[in-house]
Amino acid sequence: MRLGIDIGGTFTDVVLQDDEGFLRSWKTPSTPPDFQRGVFDGIELAADALDISARELLGRVDEFLHATTVTTNVVLTRAGSRVALLTTRGFGDLYQLARMYRNQERDPAKVTHPTPLVPRDDVIEVLERVDYQGREIVALEEEEVRRAVSTAIAEGIDSFAVCFLWSFRNPAHEERAKQVILELAPDAFVATSVEAAPVIGEYERMSTTVITAFAGPELRRYSGKLLDGLRERGFHGQLLLMKSDGGLGNIEGTVASAGQTIYSGPVAGAMASRTLGEERGERNLITFDMGGTSTDVALIEDGEMRITSLQFLDRQALATTMVDVTTVGAGGGSLATVAPDGSLRVGPKSAGARPGPACYGNGGTQPTVTDANLVLGLLDPDYFLGGEMKLDRDAGERAITELAGRLGLDPIAAAAGVFRIVNATMADAVRLRTVFAGLDPREFSLVSFGGAGGLHCAAVARELGIRRVVVPGFASVFSASGLISTDISYSANRSTRRRLGPGGTVEHDELAQLRELFATLDSQVESSLAAHEQGIERTDLRRSLEVAYGGQILNFEVELQAEGPLEQRDLVLAVADFDSRYAATYGTGAAAPQAGYDVKTCRVIGIGRVPRPEAHGSLIGGGNGNGGGGTGGADPIGTRAALADDRATELTEVPVYRASDLRPGPAVSGPALIEYADSTILVPSRAAAMIDAARNLTIEVYS
Repeated sequence: MRLGIDIGGTFTDVVLQDDEGFLRSWKTPSTPPDFQRGVFDGIELAADALDISARELLGRVDEFLHATTVTTNVVLTRAGSRVALLTTRGFGDLYQLARMYRNQERDPAKVTHPTPLVPRDDVIEVLERVDYQGREIVALEEEEVRRAVSTAIAEGIDSFAVCFLWSFRNPAHEERAKQVILELAPDAFVATSVEAAPVIGEYERMSTTVITAFAGPELRRYSGKLLDGLRERGFHGQLLLMKSDGGLGNIEGTVASAGQTIYSGPVAGAMASRTLGEERGERNLITFDMGGTSTDVALIEDGEMRITSLQFLDRQALATTMVDVTTVGAGGGSLATVAPDGSLRVGPKSAGARPGPACYGNGGTQPTVTDANLVLGLLDPDYFLGGEMKLDRDAGERAITELAGRLGLDPIAAAAGVFRIVNATMADAVRLRTVFAGLDPREFSLVSFGGAGGLHCAAVARELGIRRVVVPGFASVFSASGLISTDISYSANRSTRRRLGPGGTVEHDELAQLRELFATLDSQVESSLAAHEQGIERTDLRRSLEVAYGGQILNFEVELQAEGPLEQRDLVLAVADFDSRYAATYGTGAAAPQAGYDVKTCRVIGIGRVPRPEAHGSLIGGGNGNGGGGTGGADPIGTRAALADDRATELTEVPVYRASDLRPGPAVSGPALIEYADSTILVPSRAAAMIDAARNLTIEVYS
């Protein structure tokens, strides 16, 4: 059995795949700050639905697959460990100087530096120097390292980040500094830049190393407590954590690269979308994951997930291989407020899991997107989570009425305004991933999942000109289901500087050095994969290069076709791919192949394919899981006054369907509401929906 659990800001999602491949799902409220309690609540909920004990359930589970927000929350709340940063003498101010991250701000007076995770007083300069070719210029002064580390330990510091200049060319000084630290403090957490981010760009490399040292100890504590709790409850299998590069890893390897878990949950949903696209024969997809706190958007182009090597979290640079995800503060719990100029704002602040939206009845009084959807008739207060949770209509209406009074509007108009604004915010996130990258969103299908996405996906698609929306049959727990279909993977990369001539020609010595570098990276990922407790069916290695035109800084990552040693023809194909992508992004005629090419980074992703039973498409009923398809007709269960689409100004009677009553074939014309046990889908006016045999809902949106 495989058990996947994804912790969100509002709900914790549970998906179980049994030995025959059948899937079941459940949802339970998240329990911040003690998130593992929500995990155990979810296990108890699943066990009760299966009419067995939690111990019996966990005793049957071979792999416990987990997507966690621990690292993200630690960085955002500044709740990490106190870190001592060791760096090359003379460069102690580098981390504080940082980069000017504008985040689309046009007024220079409003642009500020990110607040560092390590204060200047905890930055330690030590004598050492390696040059850009990796040659030792000044030996590491080990006694200086010992004195500095001893002082830091005496001050209560137990986490260290080590980042020396040009260490990715020659890691000897960082490796020795780590040994010295562990000799003095064997239980200390030590992150070196050559392990966290062996890439050029001293600030980005240092920032990534600091994030790892800042969040790593908490991730180690959390995963250790979780594993201990699972063992006490009868679990004897393997605990794997979801990483931002799109694969699962064991605790030891994942904790050591804690920065790799920043987008753990969102990436699981993106990987599930790619699997869904493969099953449906759709190669261009935009993933749209709207949960209670935020919305995450990723891109699958021509069947391949868009990958990046640089992201920002709270303006902290993170230079590591990861699925390219854009996150905006727009979710079901996003707060609706009135700005000083009297305009309506939605997000990015959220009511979270506690107290949650006003209609949750947990003491919240501020209006949220969920409260607006309730007032607009889009949610049935008696059928939330399939009736497992009742919504307080009066509390939701009071919150929206108070907001409406401040805006000078009636409650329906205010709620409709919240609905439209949050849709516009999410549409902008999609534009950032597509239009700003030279892609036309109209050439993609939108895959909508997350508990809140079904009510908003068609409106977002219409605003972007997207004609097709796919809502998986288990959309509310789609990220958790993505864990079930995800393989084990590790990535390794290293900056280099190799010049290719026009057409990808390369000198024999340069080619030999690239081969040697790839052999080193191959060995790294194969060693990580070999460390897993359970057998891996087979291993696939994917090699790629980050390439720019000679003398330019605009680079793209291109995949190499080579399965064996790198050959000249592999580089020829790679630069041809680069030329095509460059022209598609910057316009016809922008490519400059005559300038030659600079290879900036080599990367290897190793994927360990794990044997598992073939998954059956639909989640079968159980607990508050989704029901299987009915065989009856598609008659509505009734109607209710609701917003027919985002352009409507008043409520109209809209037919309501149970998803379990729908059968493949006949279309449901909008406006209509389709209720699953754990989510509701709005099929707006000028749209039609059809369910398939796997219980996926396809909405065709007309302009």
